[in-house]
Amino acid sequence: MPETSFNWSSLAPAIPEIYLATAVCVLLLFDAFVGVQRRGMTATFTLLTLAGGAALTAIYGHVDGRTLLFGGLYVADELAYVLKLIGFLVVAVVLLYSRRYLDVRGLLRGEYFVLALTALLGVFVLISANDLITVYIGVELLALSSYALVAFDRDSGIAAESAMKYFVLGAIASGTLLYGMSMIYGLTGTLSLD
Repeated sequence: MPETSFNWSSLAPAIPEIYLATAVCVLLLFDAFVGVQRRGMTATFTLLTLAGGAALTAIYGHVDGRTLLFGGLYVADELAYVLKLIGFLVVAVVLLYSRRYLDVRGLLRGEYFVLALTALLGVFVLISANDLITVYIGVELLALSSYALVAFDRDSGIAAESAMKYFVLGAIASGTLLYGMSMIYGLTGTLSLD
């Protein structure tokens, strides 16, 4: 079995995903301890987190050419770099503009921001996927966050019905996707997108 050397510099192209996964955990703790006393602090902290993620991506996430990580499951290139920076910007704008909407309706809770960051993490995994397994993980991470965001207004019957329909259709689509992946694996012997 060949030895693989691990160093932190080899993970630099995956900084956006690592940062977002850590930020989701920190944001959960922040909301539990600080967000309860001061409403709106979680929203501000999330926007600062997104700005920090964009800065880290701009500094460490750029690669020249095409770089494969994690045994070929993850690819980093110039397009992924640009799309991740755009993703940070779009989610920051959406969260900035949705803050007033949520506040007026009494929905300004920390879970919204955690779900938004988790959905962004799913998008980032999809952007850098180089294998069908990674595509599936990204799709499911995005879909599960989206299900919860659709049903975020717990008092609305329409939101609950929409989330249930979305979940059922998502489960059917997920099963079909897995079946198709198994067919591709059976025909080709690999799940690599190359």
